[in-house]
Amino acid sequence: MRAAEFFAGMGLMRAGLESVGVSTVFANDIDPHKAALYRSNWGSDELVVDDIRNLTGDMIPDIEIATASFPCTDLSLAGNYAGLAGEQSGLISEFVRILGEMQWRRPDAVIVENVPGLLTANDGRDFRRVRRMLEGLDYDVADIMINASAFLPQSRARVFLLCTLGHQPGLPELPTGVKGRLADVATEGGWWPPERTEAFLSTLSPLQRRRIDAHRTSPDTRHLGAFRRTRRGSTVWEVRDDEIAGTLRTLRGGSGRQAIVKVGNGDFAVRWMNVTEYARLQGAEAFRFDAVSERQAMFALGDAVCVPVVEWIAQHWLTRVEFRVPA
Repeated sequence: MRAAEFFAGMGLMRAGLESVGVSTVFANDIDPHKAALYRSNWGSDELVVDDIRNLTGDMIPDIEIATASFPCTDLSLAGNYAGLAGEQSGLISEFVRILGEMQWRRPDAVIVENVPGLLTANDGRDFRRVRRMLEGLDYDVADIMINASAFLPQSRARVFLLCTLGHQPGLPELPTGVKGRLADVATEGGWWPPERTEAFLSTLSPLQRRRIDAHRTSPDTRHLGAFRRTRRGSTVWEVRDDEIAGTLRTLRGGSGRQAIVKVGNGDFAVRWMNVTEYARLQGAEAFRFDAVSERQAMFALGDAVCVPVVEWIAQHWLTRVEFRVPA
């Protein structure tokens, strides 16, 4: 089976589809840093670095599968919830346009991915609009939500639209629960000096400080995820208590990066998460990141799909799709 990967990023959708033998023959993204990561890991033969608005259907080779992890910016607080009217998230219409321009060559299977905000943006109207656009090309559209925590210690819920031109196969029970702990992916070293650690502790709420103090006296060492936020003009830290990471995010304006707290046996330490940990939390540990800076690599990882989630979809849905011409 052959695939085209739109909004390809560094190619994590491709990595997941490879688990069932899919060969990516076309990829597109506009971001130069993500493109550098894509090339360093996959080569440059399939990648077109350009605005999707400049692409046309006749530029796409024959494929059976198309994927689109279209921008989520306008479906979240970062984009003021502008929805599909926003400049970034509205690009899903360009993807659908290209499918339409392919006419009879359009792929039998389409996978569209985005954040849960797609379901609620503009009171659900944006989600219904995306469905109608795809259904207008004769696709049968099913939607599911999967959290990466079923595979890795990261809370990362994502919506997937699974589209077929033929019969829509029934889906098995979706994976749930939590697999692993943050300690499983954490590296050693790099902990902040005492004065910075104390500054971190000073921003915690009384409730969070009591939890940390209780963990500190425990004989068990825990690794906890922490986010930096702004509350009433002041910087505060919020620490998760479930031993998994929060959703990895793109790093914009100094915010979004997570920290790791190590606490127990009378000790307390904290530091920023690093690119190795980000990669492990996305199922991308085997990838190379030396083509860009650490910050650029972490931005790309925070904007990507989780590889094991795509593998699950490929193995439990894609392999059951009825393709017009067996690949």
